Amino acid sequence: MASHERSSTKASPSWEVMPCLPGDLFKEAARYGIQPVQAQLLHNRGITSPEEMQRFLNAHFKDTRDPFQLIDMRKAVTRIQQALESKEHITVYGDYDADGVTSSALLYRALRRLKQPDAPLSFHIPDRLHDGCGLNLPALDMLKARGTSLIVTTDCASSDVEQVAYARSLAMDVIITDHHHPPAELPAAVAMVNPWRPDCPYGERYLCGVGIAFKLAQALYQVYQRPEEELLELLDLVAIGTIADIAPLLGENHILVQLGLQRLNRTQKCGLLELIKHTTLRLGSIRERDIAFSLAPRINAAGRMKDAGIAFRLLTTDDPEEGARLAAELNALNLSRQQETETLMRFVREEAQKHPAHPVILVSGQDWHEGIIGLVAGKLADELQKPVLVVSHDQQTQLSRGSARSQKNYNIIEALRSFPGEFVRFGGHTQAAGFTIASDAIPELYEHLLNWTGSPLTAIVEETEDEEEQAELERLITGQPRTIDLVFEKITLSQLTYDFYLQIRRLGPFGNSNPEPVFKMEHLRLLRSRVTGRSERLNLSVLLEHPEEHGQQRWATVPRGGHLFERLKGVKHVDIIFSLEASEDENRTETWIKILDIQPSEQTENTQKPV
Repeated sequence: MASHERSSTKASPSWEVMPCLPGDLFKEAARYGIQPVQAQLLHNRGITSPEEMQRFLNAHFKDTRDPFQLIDMRKAVTRIQQALESKEHITVYGDYDADGVTSSALLYRALRRLKQPDAPLSFHIPDRLHDGCGLNLPALDMLKARGTSLIVTTDCASSDVEQVAYARSLAMDVIITDHHHPPAELPAAVAMVNPWRPDCPYGERYLCGVGIAFKLAQALYQVYQRPEEELLELLDLVAIGTIADIAPLLGENHILVQLGLQRLNRTQKCGLLELIKHTTLRLGSIRERDIAFSLAPRINAAGRMKDAGIAFRLLTTDDPEEGARLAAELNALNLSRQQETETLMRFVREEAQKHPAHPVILVSGQDWHEGIIGLVAGKLADELQKPVLVVSHDQQTQLSRGSARSQKNYNIIEALRSFPGEFVRFGGHTQAAGFTIASDAIPELYEHLLNWTGSPLTAIVEETEDEEEQAELERLITGQPRTIDLVFEKITLSQLTYDFYLQIRRLGPFGNSNPEPVFKMEHLRLLRSRVTGRSERLNLSVLLEHPEEHGQQRWATVPRGGHLFERLKGVKHVDIIFSLEASEDENRTETWIKILDIQPSEQTENTQKPV
């Protein structure tokens, strides 16, 4: 691999350039069959030895960890065995976001296969608006009346000390499976399977709710000596929940999601098949981004707009007719969510424009749907590059619920924490928070936020009010790093082939902690540019030529880059930061360059040094 001096030219100062590996490391990786670009990308992600690289690229299920290494797994399995053998009524108790729904559906499917035919098995997912996340006392009363004697939670309840004690007083045992940071005082559950417990010896902490549910199913299937193939059938749900929860896609998550995507692309779950029919997706070509932007929003729409149980039933049904009906309902809910979000977005944007000089924007209204105010706050904060709070007043209770999103120079959770008034409750992180407050205290809160000059962003603090807020803030905090994976490798346009693209894709699935690879090329000759598309979605296409490949020209696209057309007029050379995309169908494959950043080149003809 050719190595070059670091160029002082940068396409944008906000991009960090990763250093090139020394030549001997490339040679060592090559002995394991690892391509140079793969070795560089894996090293950038902290996978440094050839053995680790090989395991990452191969992603075998045998490389996952023993589920019984998780704290309390043996206790959980023993109690579930007792319940199954005694035909006790087991209730799977989940959460209303995509991770909570998929983890509930996965465990329900596993227990349904293991239980005796006449043994009772049910589920409960709390209402997002009225119950909040986790166990709640009215639900426990209802489960007791229904005959439940064992509750198994998924993706929740690590902090529910009072609720677990109440369940015990009703003679109901609770097993907690969760991935959220537990408090110092743990609930008195029969078992608490959570890798974030300080006493947990498990080697990885970043499994999400559906990952923990899968490990419990794995342990149960081992004890009952079920075929491994039955277990692997559940991995499509693991892929959906893990990607939707934006969990780090390294280590065991990487293996489970990669194998899960393979399963999803040939899934036999009739509900998923029907849901896919409502999208533009095709079985066999579904990728991680398709889950993030197509399947997960539809699953999340149930809990946001109506009842998460709709999505749960879709993922657990074996009846194609029921699957078709539920998929249609989910799709309609998602369309409604999109329309309501856009309507509210326009109103909030207009209100914010009335106060352009305010360092913080707070917009409030009556009875706005609380399932979308966080989405609107996040979008507007991105647009305005300032903190935004969107608040919905409940006229009946005289309480208001708000979602806050911030930018890097304003620590929203500390700003809320320092408010001298009282919240009914609040929680969050440095860039996102949720709160409930008396409606008549909103003006005082806004005045406090406008004048607050406290600390900048520091560390993450406690969980938000609910998991929808949690997922949104994680998206803000762990969004794609602005790093360039390869700058010293002498890439030419002719090297950007489909085979090169496939070498990169071997590292997928991409997401949190394993972002899509980003590359840089400098001093490309800009031959032509044109604008395509409509309105605010205008794209900029540019025809480029590499200085060492006269005659080798490629079109590249800047999505929503139409505004750059005038700025590049008269520019002869450009530096680009880009990712490589591919179009694949049965008859042909082709790659194309997706430009993430483009700047006029600062190099002169005499100093050009393509990288």
